[in-house]
Amino acid sequence: MHEDTHHDDQPPAAARLGAGQIAAFWRDFSAGLSALEALDGQEFVERANELLQRHAPGLALELEGRPAEAGARLVVTAHGNIEQFENVQALVREAPRCPPYAVQAFRSRMAPGPQGSDFAMHMQGFELSCAEVLVAHYDAGGIVGLELAFAKPIPQDMAEHARHMAFIMLDHVLGEWDFSVRVGPVDFVDASADARGGAQPLSAFPPVFDAFQREVLGRSYAYPQEDEDRWISLEVRARDAGDDEPPDLLSFHDGANALATRADLSHFLTWTFPVSSQQELDSARDAQDALEAQLLSQQGGILAFSRMERMQSRVAAFYVADPADAVQRAERIAARHAPGLEAELRVVFDPAWHEYLGLYSAIHRNRHAKEAA
Repeated sequence: MHEDTHHDDQPPAAARLGAGQIAAFWRDFSAGLSALEALDGQEFVERANELLQRHAPGLALELEGRPAEAGARLVVTAHGNIEQFENVQALVREAPRCPPYAVQAFRSRMAPGPQGSDFAMHMQGFELSCAEVLVAHYDAGGIVGLELAFAKPIPQDMAEHARHMAFIMLDHVLGEWDFSVRVGPVDFVDASADARGGAQPLSAFPPVFDAFQREVLGRSYAYPQEDEDRWISLEVRARDAGDDEPPDLLSFHDGANALATRADLSHFLTWTFPVSSQQELDSARDAQDALEAQLLSQQGGILAFSRMERMQSRVAAFYVADPADAVQRAERIAARHAPGLEAELRVVFDPAWHEYLGLYSAIHRNRHAKEAA
């Protein structure tokens, strides 16, 4: 039995929270905080979420610790709905200082105990523990693919229920960001027949997951140092290009893979300059290089690739931490380096780095094929 499930099948894209909505929530929350702190922990969370739903439906607040306790933490979560992740980050980015609480985006991993990340769930008369969920993993194009199996017989009428419980457990064991962003396809397989080698209990999986990210996928999540940075230059021909049309020239930042899926670099910004002369091309390149230098100097973003398209436009693609700031920087730089050129700035939320990893996987797949030939 092999059943394909993609955990990232999400509802339609959520409406983006406006600055006014975010400011109104934090204003109301701050004004009512003293009253909230007079409640117990459960009531604090319930009332805080009633307030949050007025301004940001689809998001939720959780409290780690007790109200007014030193070290308490307010966690903003989207319950794994990646379509709301941009709103989570925006809400946290604009949070005021409200001691003693730290404000955090996304649920953390459950703290491991003596038996690792083991716990059991009881739902509708059925019990399942993390030790009874077996996990195998593989490279699914720059993200982690999982195959799950159960270490005990599951009654037929509880099969769907058990799979749902396994997803909840994964979210708690890996944390909201890792499971929603860094995990791709999740398939349920027959433990005796289809599972890949190396399966282990979910309770022991987090350190294996982290080692795979670091050692196989190459994710240090640190900016690459100059002496270890890598670029790849390629000619790319569009499928609809005629034989007499020049190919696109792609300069791909292979070393940026170390940062792929980093939570603070989740916006993909493309900056396109139309060019019709060498002088315009030089101006476009100077502007894009200046933005790259500014972002790198403050670790606010990284250039993922640049592309010369049919000798008519030059595109630079970045992953940035603060899209509004990056756009403002680009506009100021363009006015200085490329006045008169009608550049286009486009920003999309891409926490899983689909735009980058699609190219990364294709480039390395082709290189491995050539080496094997």
